[in-house]
Amino acid sequence: MTYDELRSSLSAYMKRTDPETIANEPNALELARQTVARVFYPVESEEEADLILIDGKAVLPADFGRAVSVGQDMSYTAPRVWRQMAAISPSKLGGRYTVYDGMLHVSGALLTVSMVYNRQPLKIAAAATNWLAEFYPAIWLHAGRAEQYRFIEDYEGAGQADGFWQALAGQLGAASEVSRQAGGALRMKSR
Repeated sequence: MTYDELRSSLSAYMKRTDPETIANEPNALELARQTVARVFYPVESEEEADLILIDGKAVLPADFGRAVSVGQDMSYTAPRVWRQMAAISPSKLGGRYTVYDGMLHVSGALLTVSMVYNRQPLKIAAAATNWLAEFYPAIWLHAGRAEQYRFIEDYEGAGQADGFWQALAGQLGAASEVSRQAGGALRMKSR
């Protein structure tokens, strides 16, 4: 589904003709995109990248959302703990990674590292699409509907729309994970 189709569906679903509500549709869809991106990480959003490290650091891809796996069984360390360990005993950072300041930080003398990450659904307009609009337009539509209900101060409708898209995201996310485990994605991840 393209952005224009999504916006048209939102307008039809809301059945509102007042100019203020129509004018708010792009805002509602953008807020919905950002909200969904924070909580929904299906297989279709995953991407693999080989990053080149310089002094144990690599710039993250522009569409980076969160790391699924890094290297061979590396474990995540919170940035605050990473900085403390690096200051006290850098040798204890072996096999660990962290993400902060738009960079992937790893220990050791690696030159490259492979990373599987969840992509953010990119901001789109007109006839463009992204993974959220392509694979899960209903989630985005109903999250946008919740934002529109908040805009018109129908908080009961917003709560119902939020509950609907969140339940839908849970069901579709579980189905996405089942497809991974059944070999649908043919990608293994280590945690």
